[in-house]
Amino acid sequence: MAGCWLLAGCGGGDVKVRGHVTLGGGHQAQGLTDGKPALGGDGTVTATRKVRASLVGTDGALKQLAEADVESGGGYTLELDATYDRMVIEAVDAKGVTVASALLDSTQPAAGEDTRTAPPINTESSLEAEVFVRMVKDGTSPASVDTVDLRTRINAEQAAAVRGEASDEMKAGSVKALAAAMRAAQDTRLKAYARAGSLVNREYLFSVSQEAAAKLDAALDAGGESSTEAYDAFFAAVREATKEANAQQEQQAEREAGVAFRFSVKAKAPAGSGIADASVRSAAALEGRATEASVRALLEAASATDAAKAQADTAATALRTGLAGAPFASGASQAWANYSAQLTFNGRTSVVGTHLGVTADTQLTFQDAVNASAGALITLDSALSVIALQAGEANSTVLSDAIVNAFSTYDAALRLQGNTRLDPFGAKAASGVELLVISAGAFRGE
Repeated sequence: MAGCWLLAGCGGGDVKVRGHVTLGGGHQAQGLTDGKPALGGDGTVTATRKVRASLVGTDGALKQLAEADVESGGGYTLELDATYDRMVIEAVDAKGVTVASALLDSTQPAAGEDTRTAPPINTESSLEAEVFVRMVKDGTSPASVDTVDLRTRINAEQAAAVRGEASDEMKAGSVKALAAAMRAAQDTRLKAYARAGSLVNREYLFSVSQEAAAKLDAALDAGGESSTEAYDAFFAAVREATKEANAQQEQQAEREAGVAFRFSVKAKAPAGSGIADASVRSAAALEGRATEASVRALLEAASATDAAKAQADTAATALRTGLAGAPFASGASQAWANYSAQLTFNGRTSVVGTHLGVTADTQLTFQDAVNASAGALITLDSALSVIALQAGEANSTVLSDAIVNAFSTYDAALRLQGNTRLDPFGAKAASGVELLVISAGAFRGE
């Protein structure tokens, strides 16, 4: 049955999908295919009479597969004759008007379950579905979209920003900007993986995340644990399942995908929209997760002391806290600057300084390596500044190529300089260089 995750639909008897329509703030007109986003809101449960399950055709039109009544509390159960990927579930009112929606990655149940649980239908899930349909309407093949990745890049704050915009035209413009940014991010992610030496492809990344996505949806639907805990478990499970890429490759891929996403949204969002700022902070959090995992893996592989690992964990916790509390993109940038300082730029008291065992006698040698990153960063930031200015006109191919090439040049230059300067630290030099590359190159382009 696992092979069905790679197909539009597979036979195999009745397939059941259960879920709930939930509350939120605001209420919009019919969406998904008419250009006016429907993002749920207060009264959605009361207004909803039925849910419809549909596939998205190559023209962006919804092709209905099944329909079910909704209970008074918002629960529903859909019955399908096959297993499908990338399905849209609409909540519709008595007139057949869509009031909210959700994106279901696959109808395949989690291991040990006989029914697939869909994510709660709310404002966030509605924006995810709207962006997916917009991507297809703008020319992306439905099967080429990694909807699991899409759902990680959109959060409740972004959805609230779109929902709160002044007009349907602004909402539609923000959805279109997010769709373009999603394409750019996913293209960049794949190219960054390839440049880092991983042979993963779109289908692989989508398929290995399905079990984790199914468990995430069940946890969100049950509401028994916080969404933070549910997402922590989800990201850990995806990382464990992605056998064809290591934590360092994942960090590089997310670092560069996040730049593409941020640049594209900022360049293409409607004037006055809050979606760009919210998207910068969403991307900052995703890069933070990948970076935390990569730093931990590097220290473990290098047999770092407990003190160095504890110091890294403390820095990662501070980064998460700073990003969670940042009301604006500038706050996210400051949180990252603080993290980089704790990781490397605080000299011998930094994580890398502790890991290498820098002493008063070797302080200047270590500082020379840290200072060497300045030249590589100047080149990187200069290239990214040019790319950011062109992001409004560049397609995803051009944008992704430019970003990956800029980071490739930066990584190579800093590794060359770092290896030479940190050589006196012996066996730990290699991991020290990689930590320096991560620290200096983190969250660039803001």
